[in-house]
Amino acid sequence: MKKNFFTRSVSIQDQIDFTKNLSVLLNGGVSINEAIDTLSIQSKPGALRNILHRIKDRLEKGVSLNGAIAEEGEIFGPVVVSLIRAGEMSGSLADNLNFISGWLQRDYTLRKDINSVLLYPKIVLSATVILGGGLAIFILPKLVPMFTGLHVELPLITQIVLGVSLFIKNYWLMIIAIAFFAWIAIYLIFRIRAVKYQYHKTLVHFPYIKELVVGYQLALFSQLMGTLLRSGISIDEALNIAYVGTSNLYYQGALNVMIERVNKGISLVETMKTYPELYPANSTSVLAVGENTGTLEESFFKVSDFWSKDLASQTKNLPTIIEPILLVIIGLAVGLIALSIIMPIYKLTGNLGV
Repeated sequence: MKKNFFTRSVSIQDQIDFTKNLSVLLNGGVSINEAIDTLSIQSKPGALRNILHRIKDRLEKGVSLNGAIAEEGEIFGPVVVSLIRAGEMSGSLADNLNFISGWLQRDYTLRKDINSVLLYPKIVLSATVILGGGLAIFILPKLVPMFTGLHVELPLITQIVLGVSLFIKNYWLMIIAIAFFAWIAIYLIFRIRAVKYQYHKTLVHFPYIKELVVGYQLALFSQLMGTLLRSGISIDEALNIAYVGTSNLYYQGALNVMIERVNKGISLVETMKTYPELYPANSTSVLAVGENTGTLEESFFKVSDFWSKDLASQTKNLPTIIEPILLVIIGLAVGLIALSIIMPIYKLTGNLGV
């Protein structure tokens, strides 16, 4: 999914409340200074209140809201700063703040929906691992002396499971240490831009996941472009802002090429058509109409609305896709453990019958 407009020191709910309440106050005729002062008083002690106090001090010195927020470079993202600047220039500051609040809310809701969908598989898989590990580590090793005493040759599958279980039992501390350092190594490797770019590119081409990634990026990109163009920002400047606000590096690379082509006089829709995997034909067709009729910002809003609804629908359908995969994984794991225990017993009973 995308990075937050704010750093993690400010919770997502605080982000939503701040932008929404500021928009409401400005729409109600309250001045920016008074609105920030009111919100700083109402906010709970913490990071957000400290930020608002600093913004309030700058406003009192005559700095614009955009300038005051821009100084909080590590707190607010460039998209927020750009949208506020565009809102101040065009007189649509309250609307732009309302957009930021709405998008954060949709992003937060989407994250909650995905986490709730993934909670069930996490619980089931964890229970399967605990149960299977318990059988393999505590039950199977106790049966081995009995099989050995009766001179029963253990099947290959039992030997493999037993070997793994004994290794885990004897070297669990080392395994935890290796897993910890491996996680750190993977984390650091994925911070390398080239590696991260290839990972994001893979997501765009991976079955089903690509639909979620493309839908998310298109919904964000289209909403940003529509809002920026409505605020009076030129297409090339809007593309530069959208570039900064895009979390997927593969999309960023495409946007970088698109910006260069637009600057050379090529139409925006024509540049989009060179990336059909990122900008599907149904979206470029709608945007082409808007480009020809001079209503491009409205077309962007239509595209954003379509992909937002499509994304919500796909999220609801995730359980129907995950559950069959989950059943296969559980079946294989339980079947493997069961066979490793049952086969020696079956072989033992067969020998006794002889």
